[in-house]
Amino acid sequence: MSQILEHLHQDHIHMARVLDLIERELKRFNGNLPADLSLIYDGLHYLTQHGDRCHHPLEDRVFARLEEVNPSTREAVNRLREEHEALYAKGKAFRDAVRDVESEAAMERRSFLEVAQDYLQHQRRHLDFEETTIFPMARTHISTKDWDDMDMAEERATDPLFGSNADPEYQRLRSAL
Repeated sequence: MSQILEHLHQDHIHMARVLDLIERELKRFNGNLPADLSLIYDGLHYLTQHGDRCHHPLEDRVFARLEEVNPSTREAVNRLREEHEALYAKGKAFRDAVRDVESEAAMERRSFLEVAQDYLQHQRRHLDFEETTIFPMARTHISTKDWDDMDMAEERATDPLFGSNADPEYQRLRSAL
């Protein structure tokens, strides 16, 4: 497997762990138990910041190459681009909702949970689509030489949560995982 696909796959595993943590806290919240909203916010911050700054740009390069070598993948690749945009908006809405609940702004519990579930469901479906549909297409259609060229040209940022030099900003989140 390409180093890039392996890197993206590992990112997905890490993202799923953060999503699991967020869901655990939401279950507590939904059950009227104390929930750590700041931990939820930190998880969302990681997912959106790392996703938008590092993960999605790397995926976009791979998907652009996939589209070049096999134009029949265009529809699937366009779906991913649209999902990236939608996830950004849904992530922002969820982060804003967390801040509203933390500040005790007038937001119904049900509305908060709907925003949360909308984001979580879309994020999990998106990861599943990439893993089960797009990555196999990329493995099949992108040549070894293309992977090698992309691997050499790619300068990857260190994962701020799971990397060897984790950002202190994510220490609480890392400990909670």
